[in-house]
Amino acid sequence: MRTALFLLLSVTFCIANAQSPRFKAKYLNSISDSSLQQHVYILASDSLKGRNTGTEGERKAARYIVENFEQNGLKPFNDTTFLQNIGLWSWQWKEFKLESKQRDFENYKDFVYLSTAPVAPEIKAECVFIGNGSDSIFNHIDVEGKIAFVCVKSFRSWYRIASKTKREGAVAIFMVHQSDNDEFLKASERNRVLHQQLSIGTREPVFSESMIKAFAVNQNITEELFQLPYDSLKQLNYEQIKSLPAPKLTLACQLKVEIADANNVVGYIPGKGKTNEAVVISAHYDHIGERHNGICVGADDNASGTAAVIELAKAFAPLEGKLNRDLIFLCTSGEEKGLLGAFYFADHPQEHRFDIKANVNIDMIGRIDSTHKSNYIYTIGNNHYPEFDSLLHVANNMLEPMKIQYDYNKSQGFGNFLRLSDHYAFHRINIPVMGFFSGLHKDYHTPNDTPDKIDYQLMEQRVKLIFTTTYLAAQKTAFTSQTDE
Repeated sequence: MRTALFLLLSVTFCIANAQSPRFKAKYLNSISDSSLQQHVYILASDSLKGRNTGTEGERKAARYIVENFEQNGLKPFNDTTFLQNIGLWSWQWKEFKLESKQRDFENYKDFVYLSTAPVAPEIKAECVFIGNGSDSIFNHIDVEGKIAFVCVKSFRSWYRIASKTKREGAVAIFMVHQSDNDEFLKASERNRVLHQQLSIGTREPVFSESMIKAFAVNQNITEELFQLPYDSLKQLNYEQIKSLPAPKLTLACQLKVEIADANNVVGYIPGKGKTNEAVVISAHYDHIGERHNGICVGADDNASGTAAVIELAKAFAPLEGKLNRDLIFLCTSGEEKGLLGAFYFADHPQEHRFDIKANVNIDMIGRIDSTHKSNYIYTIGNNHYPEFDSLLHVANNMLEPMKIQYDYNKSQGFGNFLRLSDHYAFHRINIPVMGFFSGLHKDYHTPNDTPDKIDYQLMEQRVKLIFTTTYLAAQKTAFTSQTDE
């Protein structure tokens, strides 16, 4: 049977090598708070638009990481390129059209599309008014093959009435707010931001023709369509509604679907070259992009982790050819979409030559959470790997010790942090992992997660602990096993 051995000789060997003055002065001292700050401010700048997966902002971040990897002498992970395309599809809104015989209506000013399915080819149909969409209206108004126009109390709960009109045969639905035209402006602004963002998936999207086509419209266009002011329109009885004009409209909402330009950035520093064994140091460099209330620049999540990987690459560079294992520096894309980049790297070993023995993952290490003042770090996953935990404590005792916190190792269900960052891609295939994390805060996934809120001196201390732990993990006697007869 195969049994993991927690080798005291391994720890003794590592301490003897790592505690030398040369180790501390030459390598650890190259990690600085000012350099970390510079990286975070660049990666979390507004010009990168929140680094959403597959966007130009994320590609700018990738180019910056590549530039630093090259400057620090890293080699491309497959000896050809630092970029690993992760095989995703993207789709984004391309064109919105609403036309009558009289004029073309203006997107976001006159109308806004609420659904996610494209309207392509375009729809040409009559538009009929159906009041508030009560069940009885369908006994008087035929909506089969037509565009239904309805008064609603809220645009946020549009799906119920849209589904009802779809069942009655309507090809699309226009909704106008019953009382507050400012609600249209709010809905328009929310969806304007959403329409500018890429959607990302692992497969080419398929959109059913049966999906509902729903629009919010400005009250001002009702008079153009039905030749009555909105206040008069909503007072009509069934017979009066039946006598309204039914203008013919043309609708189109087109999507651009293509293979996504979404890439992991991967470089490595060779070890002594006797084996292909490697330790992966990872952090995701993507974030969530823009929201209706601003750009989510993602300083802590995860410009901080990405800055740490860049700084660690610089610190380890002088050790090329000296460690027993190769060191892989992996900045992943698509973490916010479901750990997509990390899964791709872990599941495609044929794209590189490495035999991965451990993963050190860094996700949000720049802030102080509500339960601490300073001098702490959370670790995740090491409760599954006692030898990794031992290396962590040896490393911590070699430095000015930090408080090692295990709170996030105890979480379960959706809050199981072992499953919520890139280290899970390795853990699930039985590669030992350790995640470094500084805890959640109120600015998480909001535009308020900004570079000025990072504690860079504390971040430097954390990165030095990560460096030392990784140094120990790169020794030949760490993460070994033998067969007991």
